[in-house]
Amino acid sequence: MIPTMSEEPGYFGARHATFLADPVTPRDHGRGPSSATITIVEYGDFACPHSRQAHGVIKSLLARSADVRFVFRANPRSHFFPHAEEAAEAAEAAAAQGKYWEMHDLLFESGGELDRRQLAAMARTLGLDVERFEPELDAHLHARPVHEQEISGWHSHVLATPTFFVNGVRFDDPLDELGAAVARVRRAEQTVHRVFRDGWAESTGDRRRQVITVGPHRIVSDLPSGEGGDDAGPGPYDLLLAALGACTAMMVQWSADKHRIPLRRVTIRMSQSRTPTGHLFRRSIALDGDLDEAQRAQLHKAAESCPVARTLLHEIAIDTRVTVDRVVEEAGEESFPASDPPPWTTGRDPGV
Repeated sequence: MIPTMSEEPGYFGARHATFLADPVTPRDHGRGPSSATITIVEYGDFACPHSRQAHGVIKSLLARSADVRFVFRANPRSHFFPHAEEAAEAAEAAAAQGKYWEMHDLLFESGGELDRRQLAAMARTLGLDVERFEPELDAHLHARPVHEQEISGWHSHVLATPTFFVNGVRFDDPLDELGAAVARVRRAEQTVHRVFRDGWAESTGDRRRQVITVGPHRIVSDLPSGEGGDDAGPGPYDLLLAALGACTAMMVQWSADKHRIPLRRVTIRMSQSRTPTGHLFRRSIALDGDLDEAQRAQLHKAAESCPVARTLLHEIAIDTRVTVDRVVEEAGEESFPASDPPPWTTGRDPGV
């Protein structure tokens, strides 16, 4: 059964999200595309009437949601339902013969007691090798994977069946709100993909000049003449500085609009340099408007909240994969080994 929010300890309330302890792996039973943007994990019990009710909701949701993957993990409540453990093992026995989901659906849709006679009848209905199926149940050959799923639920603070996790966060609302929760996650994912667009940097005939494409926008990036370029566009460090400046200005203006601060204009001057301790950015923010001290402090706080600035202050993870279209065997190709980087990457004065 599903506890209501009022029955749950405060730690599990809506203001304290509970997360899936064990991420989905290829060992899990999943239906739907592995590339799905939304994954629902259910800890359920084949003998539980509430899980049976949830099965219909999930089946309907998957039928109209091509971008959702569903993973089922058994959580037999044997102290409530005598045949719960054996039914979960029967599903694993069917999985060993390549028919997990057929057995999963049949167990939930049978509507009767899941005793041994009925489990064997289901196996025959699905065309399973019953002479293999029944001895495996007798020997509890599939008890271990069921127990592992049950332990996984314990670590994820599963208190009852069914319990759902949507993209790793426990769903604590009534069952009929599950579709709305998926819709909220979908909208959030779409927003993320609109903000974080793919980018391309492609070489040109000039070894230093690159064409950068982000969404519908194209920018030429080059190096200053002293670094071997023609200064036909901003260099890599220039683009980094521009990102910081644009982000800061947008945050200041957004805060002014939100708090109804009479800001007419914001101008940001920036510089960057190398220091013995690392890369240093300096920002000078000029605010044009009749502002009091509290408003100025609010806009200063907004500038400090700039996502680009916060990213630069913390570790940045970069996952890189290299593919080679062809093997280059020509001698004399210029390269930049790690032991001898080009001067523009170290901030040295090219005249030195």
